[in-house]
Amino acid sequence: MLEHRTSRTLLAIVFVVVAVTITGLDLWTKKAVFEFLNVKNAGNPPHVIAQERYEILPGWFELEANYNYGAFSGWFAEHTGWLALLSGAALLIIVVIFVLQLRQPEGPGWLFTLSLGLLWGGTCGNFYDRFVLKAVRDWIKWYYVSANGKEHVWPNFNIADSAICTGVGMLVLLELLRATRQKKDVPSSVPALGSEPQARATQELGPQ
Repeated sequence: MLEHRTSRTLLAIVFVVVAVTITGLDLWTKKAVFEFLNVKNAGNPPHVIAQERYEILPGWFELEANYNYGAFSGWFAEHTGWLALLSGAALLIIVVIFVLQLRQPEGPGWLFTLSLGLLWGGTCGNFYDRFVLKAVRDWIKWYYVSANGKEHVWPNFNIADSAICTGVGMLVLLELLRATRQKKDVPSSVPALGSEPQARATQELGPQ
């Protein structure tokens, strides 16, 4: 029993540590990169009017400051307040799900705990931006330049977005693994050809 309680305590510690680490790392990198690029803002909500360019992998990866007023790729940009409210609700829901799983006899599992910690930390980082700045700070830019010189850019993102995508991916993977295990554990309801029940039924019917 003591071992069981210790395991649950460790899971709770892992959740809190991951969540706080991701939140802190996200907010620190946003601030550090925006300062490093000498970003100049204007307006409320803010928008970038000037910045320095810093290439890491020319033609592929660079640091570029940007404000996102919506969700992924600017979705619902006119409803930043509602997005902040949804983010706050998501933080509460994630905690409730984790606590309910902790109370289950088998517990939530390490990977499930890690995924929820990533989700909470990423959501909290972007929630802070939406609530305080009315826009999310993005700075990671992946792109490639085609033969005709045109630049194709994946929407800028940040550490919080990366954590959220990783957490969701882990949850999907865990669910797929669980469904696969359940499918293997459920015996077929139709007896296979040549099985003992079918052979017995054939004998009882006899020749017609």
